[in-house]
Order: sequence, then C-alpha cells, then structure tokens
Amino acid sequence: MEHPSLKYLRKEHANFEIVGRPALLLNHMQKGLAGGGTFIPNWGPHAAEGIKACGMVDNCKKLVDAFHEADLPVIFCNAIPKPLPYMPAYGDLPKEQNAAFPPAAQHDPIKSEFVRKGCEVMDGVGFDPERDYVIYNWHVHPFTCSGLDQLCRILGINTLIICGFAQNSVCYSTCVVAQDYWINPIMAVDASYICVQLQKEGYYEGIDEVVTEAVIRVMINDLARATSTDAIVDKIKNGTFPGEPDHSTYYM
Repeated sequence: MEHPSLKYLRKEHANFEIVGRPALLLNHMQKGLAGGGTFIPNWGPHAAEGIKACGMVDNCKKLVDAFHEADLPVIFCNAIPKPLPYMPAYGDLPKEQNAAFPPAAQHDPIKSEFVRKGCEVMDGVGFDPERDYVIYNWHVHPFTCSGLDQLCRILGINTLIICGFAQNSVCYSTCVVAQDYWINPIMAVDASYICVQLQKEGYYEGIDEVVTEAVIRVMINDLARATSTDAIVDKIKNGTFPGEPDHSTYYM
C-alpha cells in the first residue's frame, strides 16, 4: 500500500535543496515503542499494525543506508517514557505510559531491565552501533534532557531529517522545537506514522485520515519541509555537504 501521508504532500514538495550539513534523526525507533510497544501496552497492538502496513520501517532503513553511504550522521533518539516516579496529570499519553510501569515508589528507570530493554534500538532499521549515535530523551520530543542540541552543535548540523514514531506527536513536536533552536527541520512523512488510538474517546473509522491530512497539509508545513523518503535519498546521494568539524577541543 502507498503510505497514507504521501497524498497530502504539496505538489512541489521535492523542489528544495538540503542546506548546510544534515543529520538523520530517528525518533523512538526502539523496542519499547515502534518496535514492540511494551511502553504503550494498550495502544501497542494497533500501532504495530499501522507501522507494518504503511512500510515506514523500510523507509527508515532506506534513509539510514543513504546517510551511511554519504558518511553523514545518524542519530537514534529513544525515549525514557517514565523518567521520574510521577507523570503529568493530563493527556492520554502519560496516562498510557504510566500503565506500563509499577507504582511510583517502586520505579527506578536506571535499575529496570524492562526500561533498558525497551530503550534499545529496534531491529530492521539498519542501526550500526559502531558509527551511529544513540541518545535518550524525556519523554516526548527529542530535545528534552537528551543533549541533542549540543550534539548537533558539535557535529556541525544545520538541518535535521526527521522520521520515526509517531508523526502527529513526537515528530511534529521535533519540528516545533528545532525551529526554536534555529535548526532546519525536514520531515520524511512516509518514514513515520500517524497513530490515533482505538481507545481514544470519540474514535471513529476514518479519523486517521482526518488527522493525517491536518498534520501534513497544515501543521508540519507551517514549520518544516514535508517530503518523501525517495526525495531525501536522492538529494543525499547527489548532494555535496560540509564534512565533519574539528573535534580536537573535546575528549574522545
């Protein structure tokens, strides 16, 4: 099947150049979320079906392979979904994540084998532990408590190619915050997935399409370049980009 986000791209979506030095950012492509759903026990089965059906994992791997071939940075940002004993009081997401964890007094994410396993990069995305970066965020967008902004500065990154799970929450908020850091965001819409939970009050058949259209046509294009995996791969393969900055001022 064609990825459901592609039909909402602008006609000229591929008519751009990647500016500066790009890095690929894969959000929450980890065993506890996109790769198994153990951190979202009620939403996980429905999300897994959608992820498989839309082919986003294969497209994430295409992007990873292209960045590896071009010797450009690949960054996996994996979420620590409950980093503190208590979660925010409002919103479906913290309520769902809290359901996966024991009571606050028993929660220690550092000692938890469940958390460590769920924070591992999932299979099938081309992850290379010898060259790729792995950082960890609290608990939605990837700039929170992860060091992503510092890593981008050290690596000389001007543009982030954004993909992963989920498009209407984590990936969208990445575009919002990247703007505030003066980092250029580009979203590979078919290397991500709009996740609307069956358990959400007011859910009805077809609401996924409504959310997808709103996110792609309006929300992402307000803040980023929304385009396809193929367009990005073509530009990475045929582009010329600045090299790795001098790291001699840092311990290695």
